[in-house]
Amino acid sequence: MQIQSTRLGKVGEAGQTPASQGVSSGKASKSARSQSRERQPDLNRFERWVLIGTTQQRISSAQSSEQALGVAWNELKRLEPQLGRQQNKALELNGRLQQLEEKISGDNRPLTRELQPRLLQGSAPQLAHYRLDKIDLLTPRSESERILLSFPVSGSSVEVQFPANASEEEVLRRLNTALQGEKIQVKRDGKGALEFSLPEELRRKLDEPVLLRGEGIRMPAGNPIPVRLSQREGVLSRIEDGLARGELRQEQKRVHQLLNEIEQSVRKLKQYRQNVLSQLEKVRARTQVTTSQDVEQLQSRLSETLNSGGFAGAMSGLLAQANVSRQTVVALLT
Repeated sequence: MQIQSTRLGKVGEAGQTPASQGVSSGKASKSARSQSRERQPDLNRFERWVLIGTTQQRISSAQSSEQALGVAWNELKRLEPQLGRQQNKALELNGRLQQLEEKISGDNRPLTRELQPRLLQGSAPQLAHYRLDKIDLLTPRSESERILLSFPVSGSSVEVQFPANASEEEVLRRLNTALQGEKIQVKRDGKGALEFSLPEELRRKLDEPVLLRGEGIRMPAGNPIPVRLSQREGVLSRIEDGLARGELRQEQKRVHQLLNEIEQSVRKLKQYRQNVLSQLEKVRARTQVTTSQDVEQLQSRLSETLNSGGFAGAMSGLLAQANVSRQTVVALLT
C-alpha cells in the first residue's frame, strides 16, 4: 500500500492535481513577484546619483564664476593706479571694459551685468532692464495726452492717459498701473530716462521694438512707430563711459568699491563650493555603508545647499508647471 501510494503521488505531481497546483502556483507567484522586484529600478539610488551629478555641475559653475570674477578683478586692478596718475585727462580704453563685460556677464554667462555670480542669486526672480532714450515722457506738458504701447511679441497693448501738467511721479504711477498686466515695472534711472524692468523669461517682449502711437504731442499721431529700447549698461560699461567723460575721481571710487565686492563674491563662492563638496563626499562615502535613512539625511542636506542657488527656482518652476517626479526634474536640469 505504501509503494502504491508513492507511485500514485508521483503520477499526481506529473498530472498537476488541484492540491499540488495550488502549491506550484504559489511558488510561481512568489518567484514572479521576486523577479519583478529585481527588475524594478531603484529610484532612490537613481535620484541619489542624479543629485551627485547635479552637485558636480554646480561645483563646476562655481569655479567658472570664480574665474570670471578673477578676470574682472585683474583688469580693474590694472586700471586703478592709472586713475590716480591721469588727473584731468580722459582714459583711452577703446571699449576694453565693454568687451570684457560682454565676455563674462550678460545672457548665459556666469555673472550678471553687475558682476554678481548668478549661482548665488538664489530663487529671487532675475530681471532684465531696458531704457527708453528717444522719447521723453517725464517732462510735464500743458495738454493732456493719450499714448498706446503695443508689444508685437505677445500681441498685447496698453493705453496710458496723462493729464495736463502731470508730474513725474504721476507719469510713473500711471505707467506702472497700465503695464502691471504685462509684468513690466517702470522707474526713472540715474540719467533721467525711463527704465523698464521685466522678468528674464519675458525679455523678448522688450528685445523687439515696441510700437508707440500718440496724439501728435510727444510722438506722431496716426500709424504707430517702432521704438527699440536699449538694454541697461552693465557696471563695467558705466565705468568706461564715466572715464570717457573725465569723471576720474567718481569712477575711481566705483572701481575701488567694485574690487571689494568682487573679493566678497569670490569668498562666498569658495565657501559655497567647499560646503557642497564636503557634503558630496559624505554622500559618496556613505552610500554603500550606511542605512538608507542616513543617506536620505545626507541627500536632504545636500539638496538644501543646492537650493540656496538658482537651481531652486528652476526646480520649483518645473515642479509647479508639470506633473513630474522630483528625479525627472533634477535630470532635466542637469
